[in-house]
Amino acid sequence: MKFYSEKLSPRRLSLQWRLTLLISGLVITACALMYFFISRSAVTGLEGISDYVVLVTPDNSNPISINVDPKILIPDLENQIQNTKNNFLFQSMIATGIIILLSSICTWFVTRRALTPLRRFSDRIRQVQAQNLSEPLEVPLSEDEISRLTRSFNDMLARLDNAFSAQKQFVASAAHELRTPLAVMQTNLEVFYKKSEHAPQEYDRLFTMLQEQTGRLSHLAEILLDMTGLQTVERSDTISLAALTEEVFCDLDPVADKHQIRLIQTEGDCTVTGSYILLYRAVYNLVENAIKYNRPSGSVTVNIHSAESAVLEVTDTGIGISPENQEKIFDPFYRVDKSRSRAMGGAGLGLALVSEIARQHNGQVKVTQSSEKGSTIALILPKSTDY
Repeated sequence: MKFYSEKLSPRRLSLQWRLTLLISGLVITACALMYFFISRSAVTGLEGISDYVVLVTPDNSNPISINVDPKILIPDLENQIQNTKNNFLFQSMIATGIIILLSSICTWFVTRRALTPLRRFSDRIRQVQAQNLSEPLEVPLSEDEISRLTRSFNDMLARLDNAFSAQKQFVASAAHELRTPLAVMQTNLEVFYKKSEHAPQEYDRLFTMLQEQTGRLSHLAEILLDMTGLQTVERSDTISLAALTEEVFCDLDPVADKHQIRLIQTEGDCTVTGSYILLYRAVYNLVENAIKYNRPSGSVTVNIHSAESAVLEVTDTGIGISPENQEKIFDPFYRVDKSRSRAMGGAGLGLALVSEIARQHNGQVKVTQSSEKGSTIALILPKSTDY
């Protein structure tokens, strides 16, 4: 019994059969109601035949009414009426059944024809693979629901194609970044292994190199884990950007002293709602980046103000960013100066992480000003009343 119940379950029926059954049910209900009311009315009319009243109007006189009992005139009247009722009910049932059967058959063919575009659309969807996401489906000219569904599906394909392309690029870049320190370690170990005797300085150089490269790998793995876990972090903290910046300055003060950079925070504050941990990381990366790529004895200034949104601007006194690189610097693993970035231990993910954190908070980060005297990068976030 379980097998038959599952086999006949409505969930296992096609859309065409479900529409056919639904419309057939409506037709059956309508025919049943019509059969009931029409038959009831006809039968009641037949049963109401009892007496006839005959009016006789002689010339120049008042009409005379004569009551005539039909049973006297037609002794077998009751049997004839009953037979007529039975025949009427039987014929009505036959006609109703034929109407229902024909309506169901017509409904099946009509729904089959109406669902043909949807069936074609389904067949085309089955042919979509990861390799042909860039090939949109042909949009029907009917301008109906199927046409709108096809356009929406093409939009989804475009988003998926962009996401897959970005993911492929990200994976390729990550593999390249991971391969570089591994290749350095492998090469140095092979050279070290080929020598039969080693001086103490060679051991020191080898261990220093291994420590640097493993630290670089650990730093890269940490950033990659941070980027993959952003969506799960709770973003309900009420945050003062001025207090957050003070904490960032306190933590980066030794780094600034090492590079002889002054950290300056102007007056101004704004409150936003989000994740304190993530926004701290975003501001930290912006300020750290401004310190590393600054001129000696330069400065990093953070200015916080609000208009329609909360704006945190980080201004440095570095060499500036060329216009063609001002948007690319927020892409993962992109470096303006690759040799300098590698020398400083950068993985090319700091600003990409800032961009993703801003996006997770319904904000954005962008270069607002850049010249030979320095650059300004703005972190723009919705204020607490807007978030």
